[in-house]
Amino acid sequence: MADKLFFDTWSAFLDNYHLYYRNLSHKAKLRFIKRVNSIYHNVDIIGKEGLEITEDIKVLVIANLVQLTFGLKEYWLYGYEYIHLHPAAFALPKSGELVKGSTYNTKIIALSWEHFAFDHLHPQFGRSVSLAQYALALLRTVFNGKQYDLHFGSYIDTWFEIIKNECELKANGSEYQRFNENSEDLSYVFSQCVELFFERPEILKKDLPTTYAHLCLLLKQDPANSFEDYKYDKEQLSKLKIISKLPKQVPIHFKYKSWHWLYNFSFFGLTLCPLVMFFQLDKLLIHVSDLFLFASVCSLIFSLLLYKPLKSIGIFDQYWVVFLNCFLGYVPCLITFLITLNNFGSLPGTAQKNKHEIITYYLSESYLNRERSNPVTFILRDDYLMDYPNARTFESFDKTPVNKHNFFNGIEYDMRKGLLGIPIIYSREFY
Repeated sequence: MADKLFFDTWSAFLDNYHLYYRNLSHKAKLRFIKRVNSIYHNVDIIGKEGLEITEDIKVLVIANLVQLTFGLKEYWLYGYEYIHLHPAAFALPKSGELVKGSTYNTKIIALSWEHFAFDHLHPQFGRSVSLAQYALALLRTVFNGKQYDLHFGSYIDTWFEIIKNECELKANGSEYQRFNENSEDLSYVFSQCVELFFERPEILKKDLPTTYAHLCLLLKQDPANSFEDYKYDKEQLSKLKIISKLPKQVPIHFKYKSWHWLYNFSFFGLTLCPLVMFFQLDKLLIHVSDLFLFASVCSLIFSLLLYKPLKSIGIFDQYWVVFLNCFLGYVPCLITFLITLNNFGSLPGTAQKNKHEIITYYLSESYLNRERSNPVTFILRDDYLMDYPNARTFESFDKTPVNKHNFFNGIEYDMRKGLLGIPIIYSREFY
């Protein structure tokens, strides 16, 4: 369904039954409905134990998910494709424990419709089974590492340390003692905080101002600011009695990413680069040993320069891994690019043709494209290109020999300097 039609169909319903949506401006409502529509057509909501799923239920269940991620760029819970709705509390398959919500590592989020409806109608209790389970799923998208909101994933560890430090200052027996008792369980602490954050933001803001301010930054919204589309204002939040200042900007890191585009260079360095180089080196006057030395030196320099920056953003955490990626990936790609650029053209005024007499030759057997060939390497009288046997080797001949005793009289080379000044054989032919 098109976003405009979906908006016309469901906006009045959400105005009546979703307080968060009701407080949004018209422009923000359009964005909210667009996200609901996207998830609505890509996530299956399945009724369990005979529960009938109506369109109203679907939209309401999805709206709570959009509420949680409304401030984030990535609003999908990537990897979660199904929401199972049970009529009431249900037993976990393995343990048999009776629960009102459960979130699997991937694919499925399970909720009790009875508890969902009760929490939705009674926000004063500060509970929301759906927001708690969506919060767990949001965390697991980060831990799974494939696709998640980079801002959220980069700041979640910092926020966790902040709430642990603030809760330690609370006296034993306080309402937040349960956070101290589960201080190493990020999933539990985050899900519990999210419930209070949306259902009773004024309480969390008063009791844990630092946690609240940084949670606003983490989710990029402020539930207490219902007059401005829940926009979070760093200046206003900084006026709270917070023990940790809000950063000007969240430093992005890729600690939880299972893959990063920088890893692709190793693949190209081991596959594509040798193939390209094979067709480039024949006309380039450079020793393979020199290339190896250049690659080693560059890899050492690059790894020294890149180690700390790459470690700080969570891509690599050990020096030898950085060096290996430089040697097998970044530097081969760099060398291939430079050689291709050099061979792409020649510097003006550097063309030089010269002839060199052949005195002898030798044959070597090889197999090319499954057909037998006999490459011939010629020896020139003035030892020209003696250090570059490939420049004197021919796989096939375009014309017959002109001298039976000599096989060929000689070879005429057209030598030029490439765009980077490295000599290249522009052409060569027998005479």
